[in-house]
This record gives sequence, structure tokens and C-alpha cells, in this order.
Amino acid sequence: MELKGIDKKITEILEKANLNLETIAVSTAEELSSLAEIDNKEAKKVIKAAQEELGIQPMTALKFLEHESKRGKITTSSTEFDTILGGGIWTQELTELAGSFGSGKTQLCFQLCLNVQLPVDEGGLEGNAFFIDTERTFSPRRVVEIASYREFDVEKALGNIYIGSALNTHHLFSIVDELEEIIPDKNIKLLIVDSFASHFRSEFIGKNRLVERQQKIMQIAEKLIALAVKFDLAVVVTNQIIANVEEFLFGSPEEPALGFAWAHRPQQRIFLRKSRGSSRIARLFDSSRMPEREALFYVTENGLSDAPFSSDFYS
Repeated sequence: MELKGIDKKITEILEKANLNLETIAVSTAEELSSLAEIDNKEAKKVIKAAQEELGIQPMTALKFLEHESKRGKITTSSTEFDTILGGGIWTQELTELAGSFGSGKTQLCFQLCLNVQLPVDEGGLEGNAFFIDTERTFSPRRVVEIASYREFDVEKALGNIYIGSALNTHHLFSIVDELEEIIPDKNIKLLIVDSFASHFRSEFIGKNRLVERQQKIMQIAEKLIALAVKFDLAVVVTNQIIANVEEFLFGSPEEPALGFAWAHRPQQRIFLRKSRGSSRIARLFDSSRMPEREALFYVTENGLSDAPFSSDFYS
């Protein structure tokens, strides 16, 4: 560990205490003094240095641009799709995939679980994936199928994907809380929640529970974003589609579930929809970084691609 302006003896003390940059950056001076047995003044300097290293200290826009350029991206395996996203799925932010049944949300998640393991120069992060499954949709056989075609070491690839099956919202919160220790230990660089909306929509029914539901959604969204920033990983959640009755005559008859409060939480929002055969259309419809635009891609038996490899397609 190297921290600008911090004596090497201090960094050695931090390393012996098994403290990483992320933990240091979000600690108080009192906590760090206790954990590493350094004085309070030195602890404050260390925390500031760690925050600067991670890019979470106040900075100029120029410095922020430099920091952003260093963030990792995971390829979707479609050049056109990657292009509308600015290079792929970015780390340090929450990306939402919204779409109806069969639009390719889960298939894209499977592809990302493999692609995150690739070397950086091949569109990966040389890391592992954690897949939180709320609808029993994770299919190891499907992942094997894609991995085999892409010439991964199948057994190794499966061993680098960790699964957490969330049975309800309480269980979902519990799994997310445990990730603080799992992420650094297992080199997790991609966190997926498929589907994020499922339990919230089934458990919080009726107008009298709407406020409670929105509070819970905001709480877990903040936890996911904090993990993305703290550990420099990509967080991807899938969302369901609901009918938008008011727009039937004048606009789209569908919109992502979970309402306006949720709509402000993801940094990137992508709407997926079916097209002809195995083709799908991805529309980036809400992003502070990229303009709204669409990309055509294909979901085939061999995974995501720019061209149809087979007449078969997956939902």
C-alpha cells in the first residue's frame, strides 16, 4: 500500500492490521487509531490520503475527469451496445436493466458474470462476480453453454461466480450487508441483483405500504452505490416493467417499476426490448454521461453478440 504524503512505516502498520484503502477511507479517526494503534492526528492524515487516492475527496473537475478515466468497464460482448454506454458497464456506479420477459436482462447478466473475469485489455476487470438471485433464475447450465463457446476454462469460470439466493427483502438486506467482507476477500468486481424489483413488489402491497416500500428501496440502493464506490466495482440490477396507463395514447405503454424515487438512484438506466428473432434493442434512456440512444444486439445460444450466430434465442 502506498499513500501520498504518508510515511512508509505508517503504511506498514496499516497493512499489518489488514486495513485496505476502502476501509480506511470510510473510517473515523478514532476508529482508525484503535484499529492500527496510531495517534489521532496521523489517523486523520491517513484517512484524507486514502480518500484522495479513491477519488472521494472534494476535487476540481479536471481531477475528477482524470479519476473517471481510470474507472474500469466490463464489455457486454456487443460493440454497438458498449458504444452507447461509453465503453461498457462502468465501475463505481449502479446500472439498471429494465425490460419485459424475454428482453435479455438475465442473459446479459450471465454474459457479464463471465466477461468480468477477462483481462482488462479484453474488456474485463480480472475479477469475480456475485449474483444475488431473487427469482431463482440463475442457470449454471446456461453459463456453461456461453463459457464453452467463448473458450473459458468452464470449471474455473463457474468457481469465480458466487450466488446468493434472496428469499425476501429482509434476506436481501442481509446478503448485501455481508458483502462488506466478501467483496475484498473474493475479489468481487461485479455485483448483480436479478431481479431488484421482485420482492419489493410482492411484499409491499397497497397504497398504505407505499412509503415504507420506497424507504426500503432507497436504503438498499444507497448500500449498493456505496459498495460500488468503496470497492471500485460495477453494480447491475434488473427491473421489471409495468403498464403506464397514462401513456397508452401519447407515448410508451410501459415503464420501469418501482416509481419516481427509485428512478433517481441508478447512474445509468437501460431499457431492453425484443426485436425480430434473436435480436434485441437496448436504449440508454437516462444517463448523466451519455446521450439517449439505441443499440442493436443479439442473444443467441452462444451469448451476446453483434451478429446472430444461430436462429435460437433465449429469454
